[in-house]
Amino acid sequence: MARQSLPLAHTLLVLVAAGLPLAGCASGGVSEAPADPAGSAAPAPEDAPAAPAAETPDPPPDATPETPPGGIFTNAQARRGRTAFDEVCSECHTTSEFRGRTFQRTWGRRTVYSFFRTIRSTMPDDNPGGLEEQIYLDVVSYILSMNGHDGGAAELGADSPMREVRIAPPESSR
Repeated sequence: MARQSLPLAHTLLVLVAAGLPLAGCASGGVSEAPADPAGSAAPAPEDAPAAPAAETPDPPPDATPETPPGGIFTNAQARRGRTAFDEVCSECHTTSEFRGRTFQRTWGRRTVYSFFRTIRSTMPDDNPGGLEEQIYLDVVSYILSMNGHDGGAAELGADSPMREVRIAPPESSR
C-alpha cells in the first residue's frame, strides 16, 4: 500500500482530531463490530423472542473511573502493539496522531473500550475488522502507553475493564 499524499493525510488527521471514525480510504465504508466482544450474553429462553443486543454505554464524561492498580495492559503487550503499529498502521498513520493535545482533546475523556471498538470496526482501511482481536488489543495497549498509562501485571483483553478506564491517564501518572 502506498503512503498517503499530504492533502489526504492532512484530511485524515483532521477527521481523527475531530473524533470522527475513519470509514477507510480504500474500504468505502465502516463494518459493524459485535456489540459484546466478550460474548457474555446469557442465552434467551427458547419460547422468548430474540431481543437485539444492547451495547453498554460508556460512563458519562463527568465520571472519573480509576485505572486499576498497575494498569490494564502489560509492557510486553505494548511492545507487541508497537510492532503491529509499525507493520500495519504506519502505512497510513503516524504515532503523533495518537498522542498529544489534539488526540487527548478528542479521545481523552472517552473510554478505552470506545477507542478499541472504533479501531476494531474501521481499521485497517482496506480490511476493517480484518485483524485478529489480539492485534487490536496490542495496538490499543501501545497507544495507552504513549499517552502516559503504566503497564501492569495483566494483559488488555476482552474481559478487561475497558469501559471504566479513560484514554487520558489518571492525573498521578502524568
